[in-house]
Amino acid sequence: MSQYEFEGSNEGDWDDGGDLAWNESDWQAFLRNSDKEVARFITSYNQVKHQDDRLDAAASLMGWQRDDWSSADEIDFDENDLPMAKPMEMEEINSMDPYTIHRHPIYITSNALFSYLRASWEQLMRKNNENNSVDLVWGYSVSLADAEKHCIMAANSLDLGDFLLAVCHFKKAHSALNESMRINRLFTHHNPKKIKNYHEETIMRMHDLREIWLARTGNSWCWVGHRNRHCICHWYLSTVLPFPRSPCSV
Repeated sequence: MSQYEFEGSNEGDWDDGGDLAWNESDWQAFLRNSDKEVARFITSYNQVKHQDDRLDAAASLMGWQRDDWSSADEIDFDENDLPMAKPMEMEEINSMDPYTIHRHPIYITSNALFSYLRASWEQLMRKNNENNSVDLVWGYSVSLADAEKHCIMAANSLDLGDFLLAVCHFKKAHSALNESMRINRLFTHHNPKKIKNYHEETIMRMHDLREIWLARTGNSWCWVGHRNRHCICHWYLSTVLPFPRSPCSV
């Protein structure tokens, strides 16, 4: 862990000191482990990508439960359990990794799928005798980056309980991803088989990105809708998504 410790004095409760913060080396190791989780999801996804329920199957392989996708406001908590709660030992606290957005399933899944989209597109362009328009190439890279940026911001907003801010970011992410999908279909390649496979693989992952965002936000908007006495879920689905969805029952 860290070299940051309280210096023990001759009196008080801090005589034993303790690791209370991480140094740069700790965070570098944390980021490497985060990258490994992203790579693990890519492997899990590829194992089940031909299944209709591939996202659920991949999540199961990752060992995720429903609460792993939930924000703090959505987790069921019984106040009657408070008297039964026991304080954690300092040694146990020090051994725990901190929670950051890097550990959120939306971050991991989106990062993994966007990583594939970037890598497959780069490979397609590097080994391509066709001259694709510079405007197409630039437009695709910009829209893909915008989609990923707003997706991560939305996940962070959900994690903090800022649901309406998350709506704004998810709308921008959907808009950018729709533009990426439009441009992606316009790319050409001298090898018909390769471009066909590229389109199939990338379109599947783009649709799964939208499915992840939709599945994660549906329950949140229903909850906010009840609180504000408006069916925000129905409004969100009807204004953002190009494919039909059933409105929630409020």
